[in-house]
Amino acid sequence: MTRAHFVHRRLWPALVRLADGIGADRLAQVREVHDPSGRHTTRVVAFPAWVPAEIVDAAARLSVADAEAALSEGVRTDLLRPHPRRR
Repeated sequence: MTRAHFVHRRLWPALVRLADGIGADRLAQVREVHDPSGRHTTRVVAFPAWVPAEIVDAAARLSVADAEAALSEGVRTDLLRPHPRRR
């Protein structure tokens, strides 16, 4: 089972900076939207399509060490651990 993490926008630059180690496939953005009938549907936006330009710029200014420090130890350990592929 895939474990989801919800990450506050202030940490997005750190995630973008560490994307190579995390894996782009694990950085999709999941949004819940209302369809025309009012039902909730889930929309997945692949990384890096969802990343605003200002976040990309902020990530480029971060060192890897600063990006790692920005994330809590628990989240960083889970995100950077090799992730098993679904079958």
